[in-house]
Amino acid sequence: MEKFQLKPVRAPEEIAEMCQVAERVWHLTYDELLAPGQVDYMVEKFQSPKAVEEQMSQEGYQYYTVCQGGEAKGFVGFSPRYQGRDELFLSKVYLLPEIRGQGAARQVFDFVEAEARRQGLPCIRLTVNKYNTHAAQVYEHYGFRVTDSVVTDIGRGYVMDDYIMEKTL
Repeated sequence: MEKFQLKPVRAPEEIAEMCQVAERVWHLTYDELLAPGQVDYMVEKFQSPKAVEEQMSQEGYQYYTVCQGGEAKGFVGFSPRYQGRDELFLSKVYLLPEIRGQGAARQVFDFVEAEARRQGLPCIRLTVNKYNTHAAQVYEHYGFRVTDSVVTDIGRGYVMDDYIMEKTL
């Protein structure tokens, strides 16, 4: 039996629970990397219940919580054929520190890769903050390679300064 359960996020209360985890993880991950205020802005813009509902209804996003003992301890979000591309866009993989190193990441990446293969998609693409070296190293460990970099204006004078990483299946 798998140590973690990946549960689809659909209902408003599931979205709200996932967004609470997102806020915790994003502050732990980005408070030291980004300008003051940027994390709160990004959580509201990308990981609030309203933003998640829009991503799911308008952009084909699928979210799953990573649960341990019935509690949400992380989440993954992806969009097959995002923006019409023949790939799976892996938008978010966030795990709380207490489950890191226990196999959750392996289980998530295996799941995402199986989903891409199931849909006949030849590639998984993601973006990662250039200064989030731990995450970039994790992605490299799972077979992703840097293919480009991009700076994206997200409003209010903030930007996302990311590497684009891809894994060919």
